Amino acid sequence: MAEARANRNRAEESPKIRALVVEDEESFLGVLTAVLQASMRFTVEPAETGEDAVEAMKKQPFDLVILDHRLPGMSGLNVLQWMHEQKLDIPVIILTGAGSESIAVEMMKLGAYDYLPKEHFDQQHFPVFAAGVYERFLFRQAKEQSASFELGSASSVQTFEMLHQSIYSLTQTVNTALATVRLMLDESETSIDEMSSSGKKDQLRKNCEEMKQEYETISMVTKSFVELTRLMFNRFSAGRITPQVPPSGKAKEGKPGTSNSQTAKRRG
Repeated sequence: MAEARANRNRAEESPKIRALVVEDEESFLGVLTAVLQASMRFTVEPAETGEDAVEAMKKQPFDLVILDHRLPGMSGLNVLQWMHEQKLDIPVIILTGAGSESIAVEMMKLGAYDYLPKEHFDQQHFPVFAAGVYERFLFRQAKEQSASFELGSASSVQTFEMLHQSIYSLTQTVNTALATVRLMLDESETSIDEMSSSGKKDQLRKNCEEMKQEYETISMVTKSFVELTRLMFNRFSAGRITPQVPPSGKAKEGKPGTSNSQTAKRRG
């Protein structure tokens, strides 16, 4: 109980992923909004039409767009085309109906980042899936920045900033993978009591506890590593013009593995 409370407090303290959710079915839009907000990792802006989505993106930045491909009026494809014209580099998850996977694949060619058939939607795993898409986007950004840097020259301060951003993106990916592992551990523990052999129960419980201890150790080391790079950067850039560095919980211009039950084709 105390451990669950501690995990919830950590989630509340972390910077939130700003998600725009576009779905014309009011009840499903409510479910998507509720499950994302309940995870404590997202702030959600709901929209029922493509036109509403465009207006929302004109008014404020988003880290992630969850977009139904079938919308009245301005379709999901039209929204995606508008984003491309505006050069909005935001990861987009396409929600599809049964038999619409081919449409989703075409939309991914136009810039969508991943897709999810609605029949595969799972309330418990969807926030992990959505955060995983965001983390993969951050990781791709870091790789592109590194590749771009190798083609040109930059100051040592810029080099250190890029290193910091890359380490942060990798750390976010590790954190998401750890969250998935922890979810699997919790689910495994609940199924132990169904086993008939008490010896097997005891061994499985012991294994779960050992894996939880390893989880906490890796999580703590990862957090310490990010903080160490920030301290090194601050000392290195002292007395010089300091570039903008994202806070330890947020990547610059934020746009976080995925659940096996939810992931379909991936891009990037």
